[in-house]
Amino acid sequence: MASSRDEAWHGDMSMLSLGEEDGEMVTVAPVPSASLASMQCWLLSVACVNFDLELGPDVEFMYPPLEISKEEKDNIAFSSFPDTTVFSDGSLVFSWRIREVPLDASAASVPHIPDVTQEPRTPLMRRASRRVSRTMSWRKPKGASAPTLSRTSSTASTAPTSTSRSTSYLYGYTYFRQRKDPTLPRGYFQKSLVILTHLPHVGLFTELIARVGPQFFEHGITVLESFLRDVAAWPVPDAGLTLALPVLGSMLHVSLPHGNEAQNGDGMRPGLQASQPVLGSVPHTSLLDVFYEMMPDLWRMWECTLLAEPILVMGHDPRSASEAVWHLVDLIRPVPCAGEFRPYFHIHDYDFRALVHRPTPPTGALLGATNPFFVQTCAHWPHRIQLGRRHRSVHGRGSAPPPEPGFFSSSKRRVSKDRALLKQWMAWRDDPTQHARATTAVRRYFSDLTERFLAPLHQYMATLIPASFDLSSPAEAPRIKPFHAESFLQWLKQHPGPLKMRQRSLSPAQVLRHSLYADFLQSPNFALWLHHRVAAAQAEQYQRRIAALAAGDVVTFGRTRTEVESIDLFLRLREELRVIDATLEAPPVRGPHARWRSAPDNDATPTSLPMERLPSSDRALRTQRERLAAQMQRLLETMPDDLRLGLEKQA
Repeated sequence: MASSRDEAWHGDMSMLSLGEEDGEMVTVAPVPSASLASMQCWLLSVACVNFDLELGPDVEFMYPPLEISKEEKDNIAFSSFPDTTVFSDGSLVFSWRIREVPLDASAASVPHIPDVTQEPRTPLMRRASRRVSRTMSWRKPKGASAPTLSRTSSTASTAPTSTSRSTSYLYGYTYFRQRKDPTLPRGYFQKSLVILTHLPHVGLFTELIARVGPQFFEHGITVLESFLRDVAAWPVPDAGLTLALPVLGSMLHVSLPHGNEAQNGDGMRPGLQASQPVLGSVPHTSLLDVFYEMMPDLWRMWECTLLAEPILVMGHDPRSASEAVWHLVDLIRPVPCAGEFRPYFHIHDYDFRALVHRPTPPTGALLGATNPFFVQTCAHWPHRIQLGRRHRSVHGRGSAPPPEPGFFSSSKRRVSKDRALLKQWMAWRDDPTQHARATTAVRRYFSDLTERFLAPLHQYMATLIPASFDLSSPAEAPRIKPFHAESFLQWLKQHPGPLKMRQRSLSPAQVLRHSLYADFLQSPNFALWLHHRVAAAQAEQYQRRIAALAAGDVVTFGRTRTEVESIDLFLRLREELRVIDATLEAPPVRGPHARWRSAPDNDATPTSLPMERLPSSDRALRTQRERLAAQMQRLLETMPDDLRLGLEKQA
C-alpha cells in the first residue's frame, strides 16, 4: 500500500485545471527526497513558461524547483517561445540547447521563481515575478495571426551577454500551445511546458513532452506529479539499453544510444509498437521531410558538418529548424559535434553576440534559427541551409513569398555521391508512406559513410596501441603512443581506406582525400573524437589486463614459476582489488549539472547495495572483484604454507 507521502506526491488530477490570467494555481507536493536523485538521472525539472504581450516571457514555475541564474531563466523563457507566425491555433514541439551560467558567473542577482510546492500562484504574484528586458520589443506584426516577439537590428546590438564559459549545457524539450482567447488582453493564450535535462536524447524527450504536454494543459499541474513519480521509478539510463518506461498510464519503449554511436534501428515513425522502440538520439520527424528539397546536397552537408564548418539553418518555425540541426548532428555519428550546436537559437540568447556578431564565424557553430534577421547578420557565413516545403502551406495571397529553399555553400564536395541510391531516395521522397523506410536507409548509408571515412584513422590508431596481455605482463601497462597528424597523412598515402572520392573533379582522388583528412585533423570534431578514442583505448587496455588476470591459469603459473614471480602476481591481484574497492566506495564524480543533482536520501554505498540495484558499471566492477579475489585465493593455495600465511596477513 502506498504511503501517505507518496499519495501526496501523486496528487489528484481532479483538483486542478490549468489557470488562465484570472485563475489561481494550487500548491503541489514536493518531490520526495528519496526519489529526487533517481528522477534527476533522467531530467532535472519541468518548467512552465507563460507569454505576456506587455510583460514578456516568464518562467512561471519549475517543478521540482531549481536554483538558476537570471541568464538561465531568461534563456529558458525566450528559447521556449516560437518566433514564428505560421499558425494561429495549435501546438508545436521543438527543442533547444543553452549554456549553463552558474550563479558565481552571473552578472545579476538570483531571480525569484515562486515554488509551487510551497506557495499558491495568483495573477498578482505572476505579474510581480516578471521583469522585462529594456532591449525587448513586443508587438503584433502586420498581417500576423498571433502575437510574436520582434527584434530589430538596432536593438540586437545591445543584446545581453554573459561571461560564463561553462562547457555544460541545458537541453529543453518544449510543448508550446497557442489558441485564440478573447477574454485575454492580447487575444491569445500562449504557454509552454518544457522538460529540462542534461541528456541530448532528442527522440526520447520530444516523445515524452508530446505525451505530457497535452495532459498538462487539459488537467493541470498535478499531471506533473504523476509524470515525475513515473520517471523516479525508471531504471538507471545505462547506455545501449532498450527499456519499457511507464508514462502517465501508458508504456514508452525506447532504445538508448551507446555513447555517440549511431542508432540504426527501424523505429522511425509515430505510433511505435513494442517491437519498434523510439530511438533515443534520433529526431522524431523524417529526415526526408526536413530536407525535402536538399536531398542531392546531403553529401555536401555531411562533409561540412563533419569538418565543423559553421552552418546557419533557417526554418519557418523552431520545430523544423531544431530537427534539421539534430539530423545534421546525427548524420556524422560516431564523430561528435564539438562546436556550438544550437537546435533553436534566437536573438535574445546571452551568447548571441559571441556567436553571431563576429567578423569570422566560430568554428563548428551550427545554429537553427527562424528570425530573418540572422540571414542578414550571418551573410558572411560560408554555409546556409534554407528549409522549405512547409512554407507552401502557409504562403497566402498577397504575402511576401517565402525564401527559396536550398543549401547555399561556398564549398565544393570531395566525397563521391551515390547517384543510383539518390535516385531511389528521390522516388521515396515523393511517397509519404515510404518516408520511414527511406529515412532509415539514408541514416544507415551516412553512418556507413562515416565509418568508411574513419577506417584509416582506426587502422592508424591500432598501430599506436600495445597488442596483448597475459599473467606475465608488467603491472604498469604500456602507454598509447601519441597521434601525429603528419605521420598519419603520410600513412594515408599507402592506406587510403574504402572512402570513394569525387570522380568529376579536376583534382586527383589522392589530392582530394589528403585535403579532406587534413581539414578534419584541424577541426574541433577530430580533437574531441581523438580524446574519446584514446580514453576508450585506455579503458579497453585496462579491461584486457583485468581479463588476463581473471582468466589466466594461476594454478599452473604458481606451480611452474619462481616464488618471486608468484609474489609479484599476487601483489598485482591485490592492487587491482584495492583499486576496484576504492572506485566502488568513492563518491560520485561531480560532472555536468552537479550543482543541481541530489544525492540519494540514504547511507547506502555501492558496496552495500544488492547487485540488481547497481548501475551496469558498478555491477561489472563487482563481478571483476569476485573473479580476481578467487584468482588470488587459487594462487595462494599453490604456495608453501609459510609464504601463504605471510601474504594472507598482509592482505
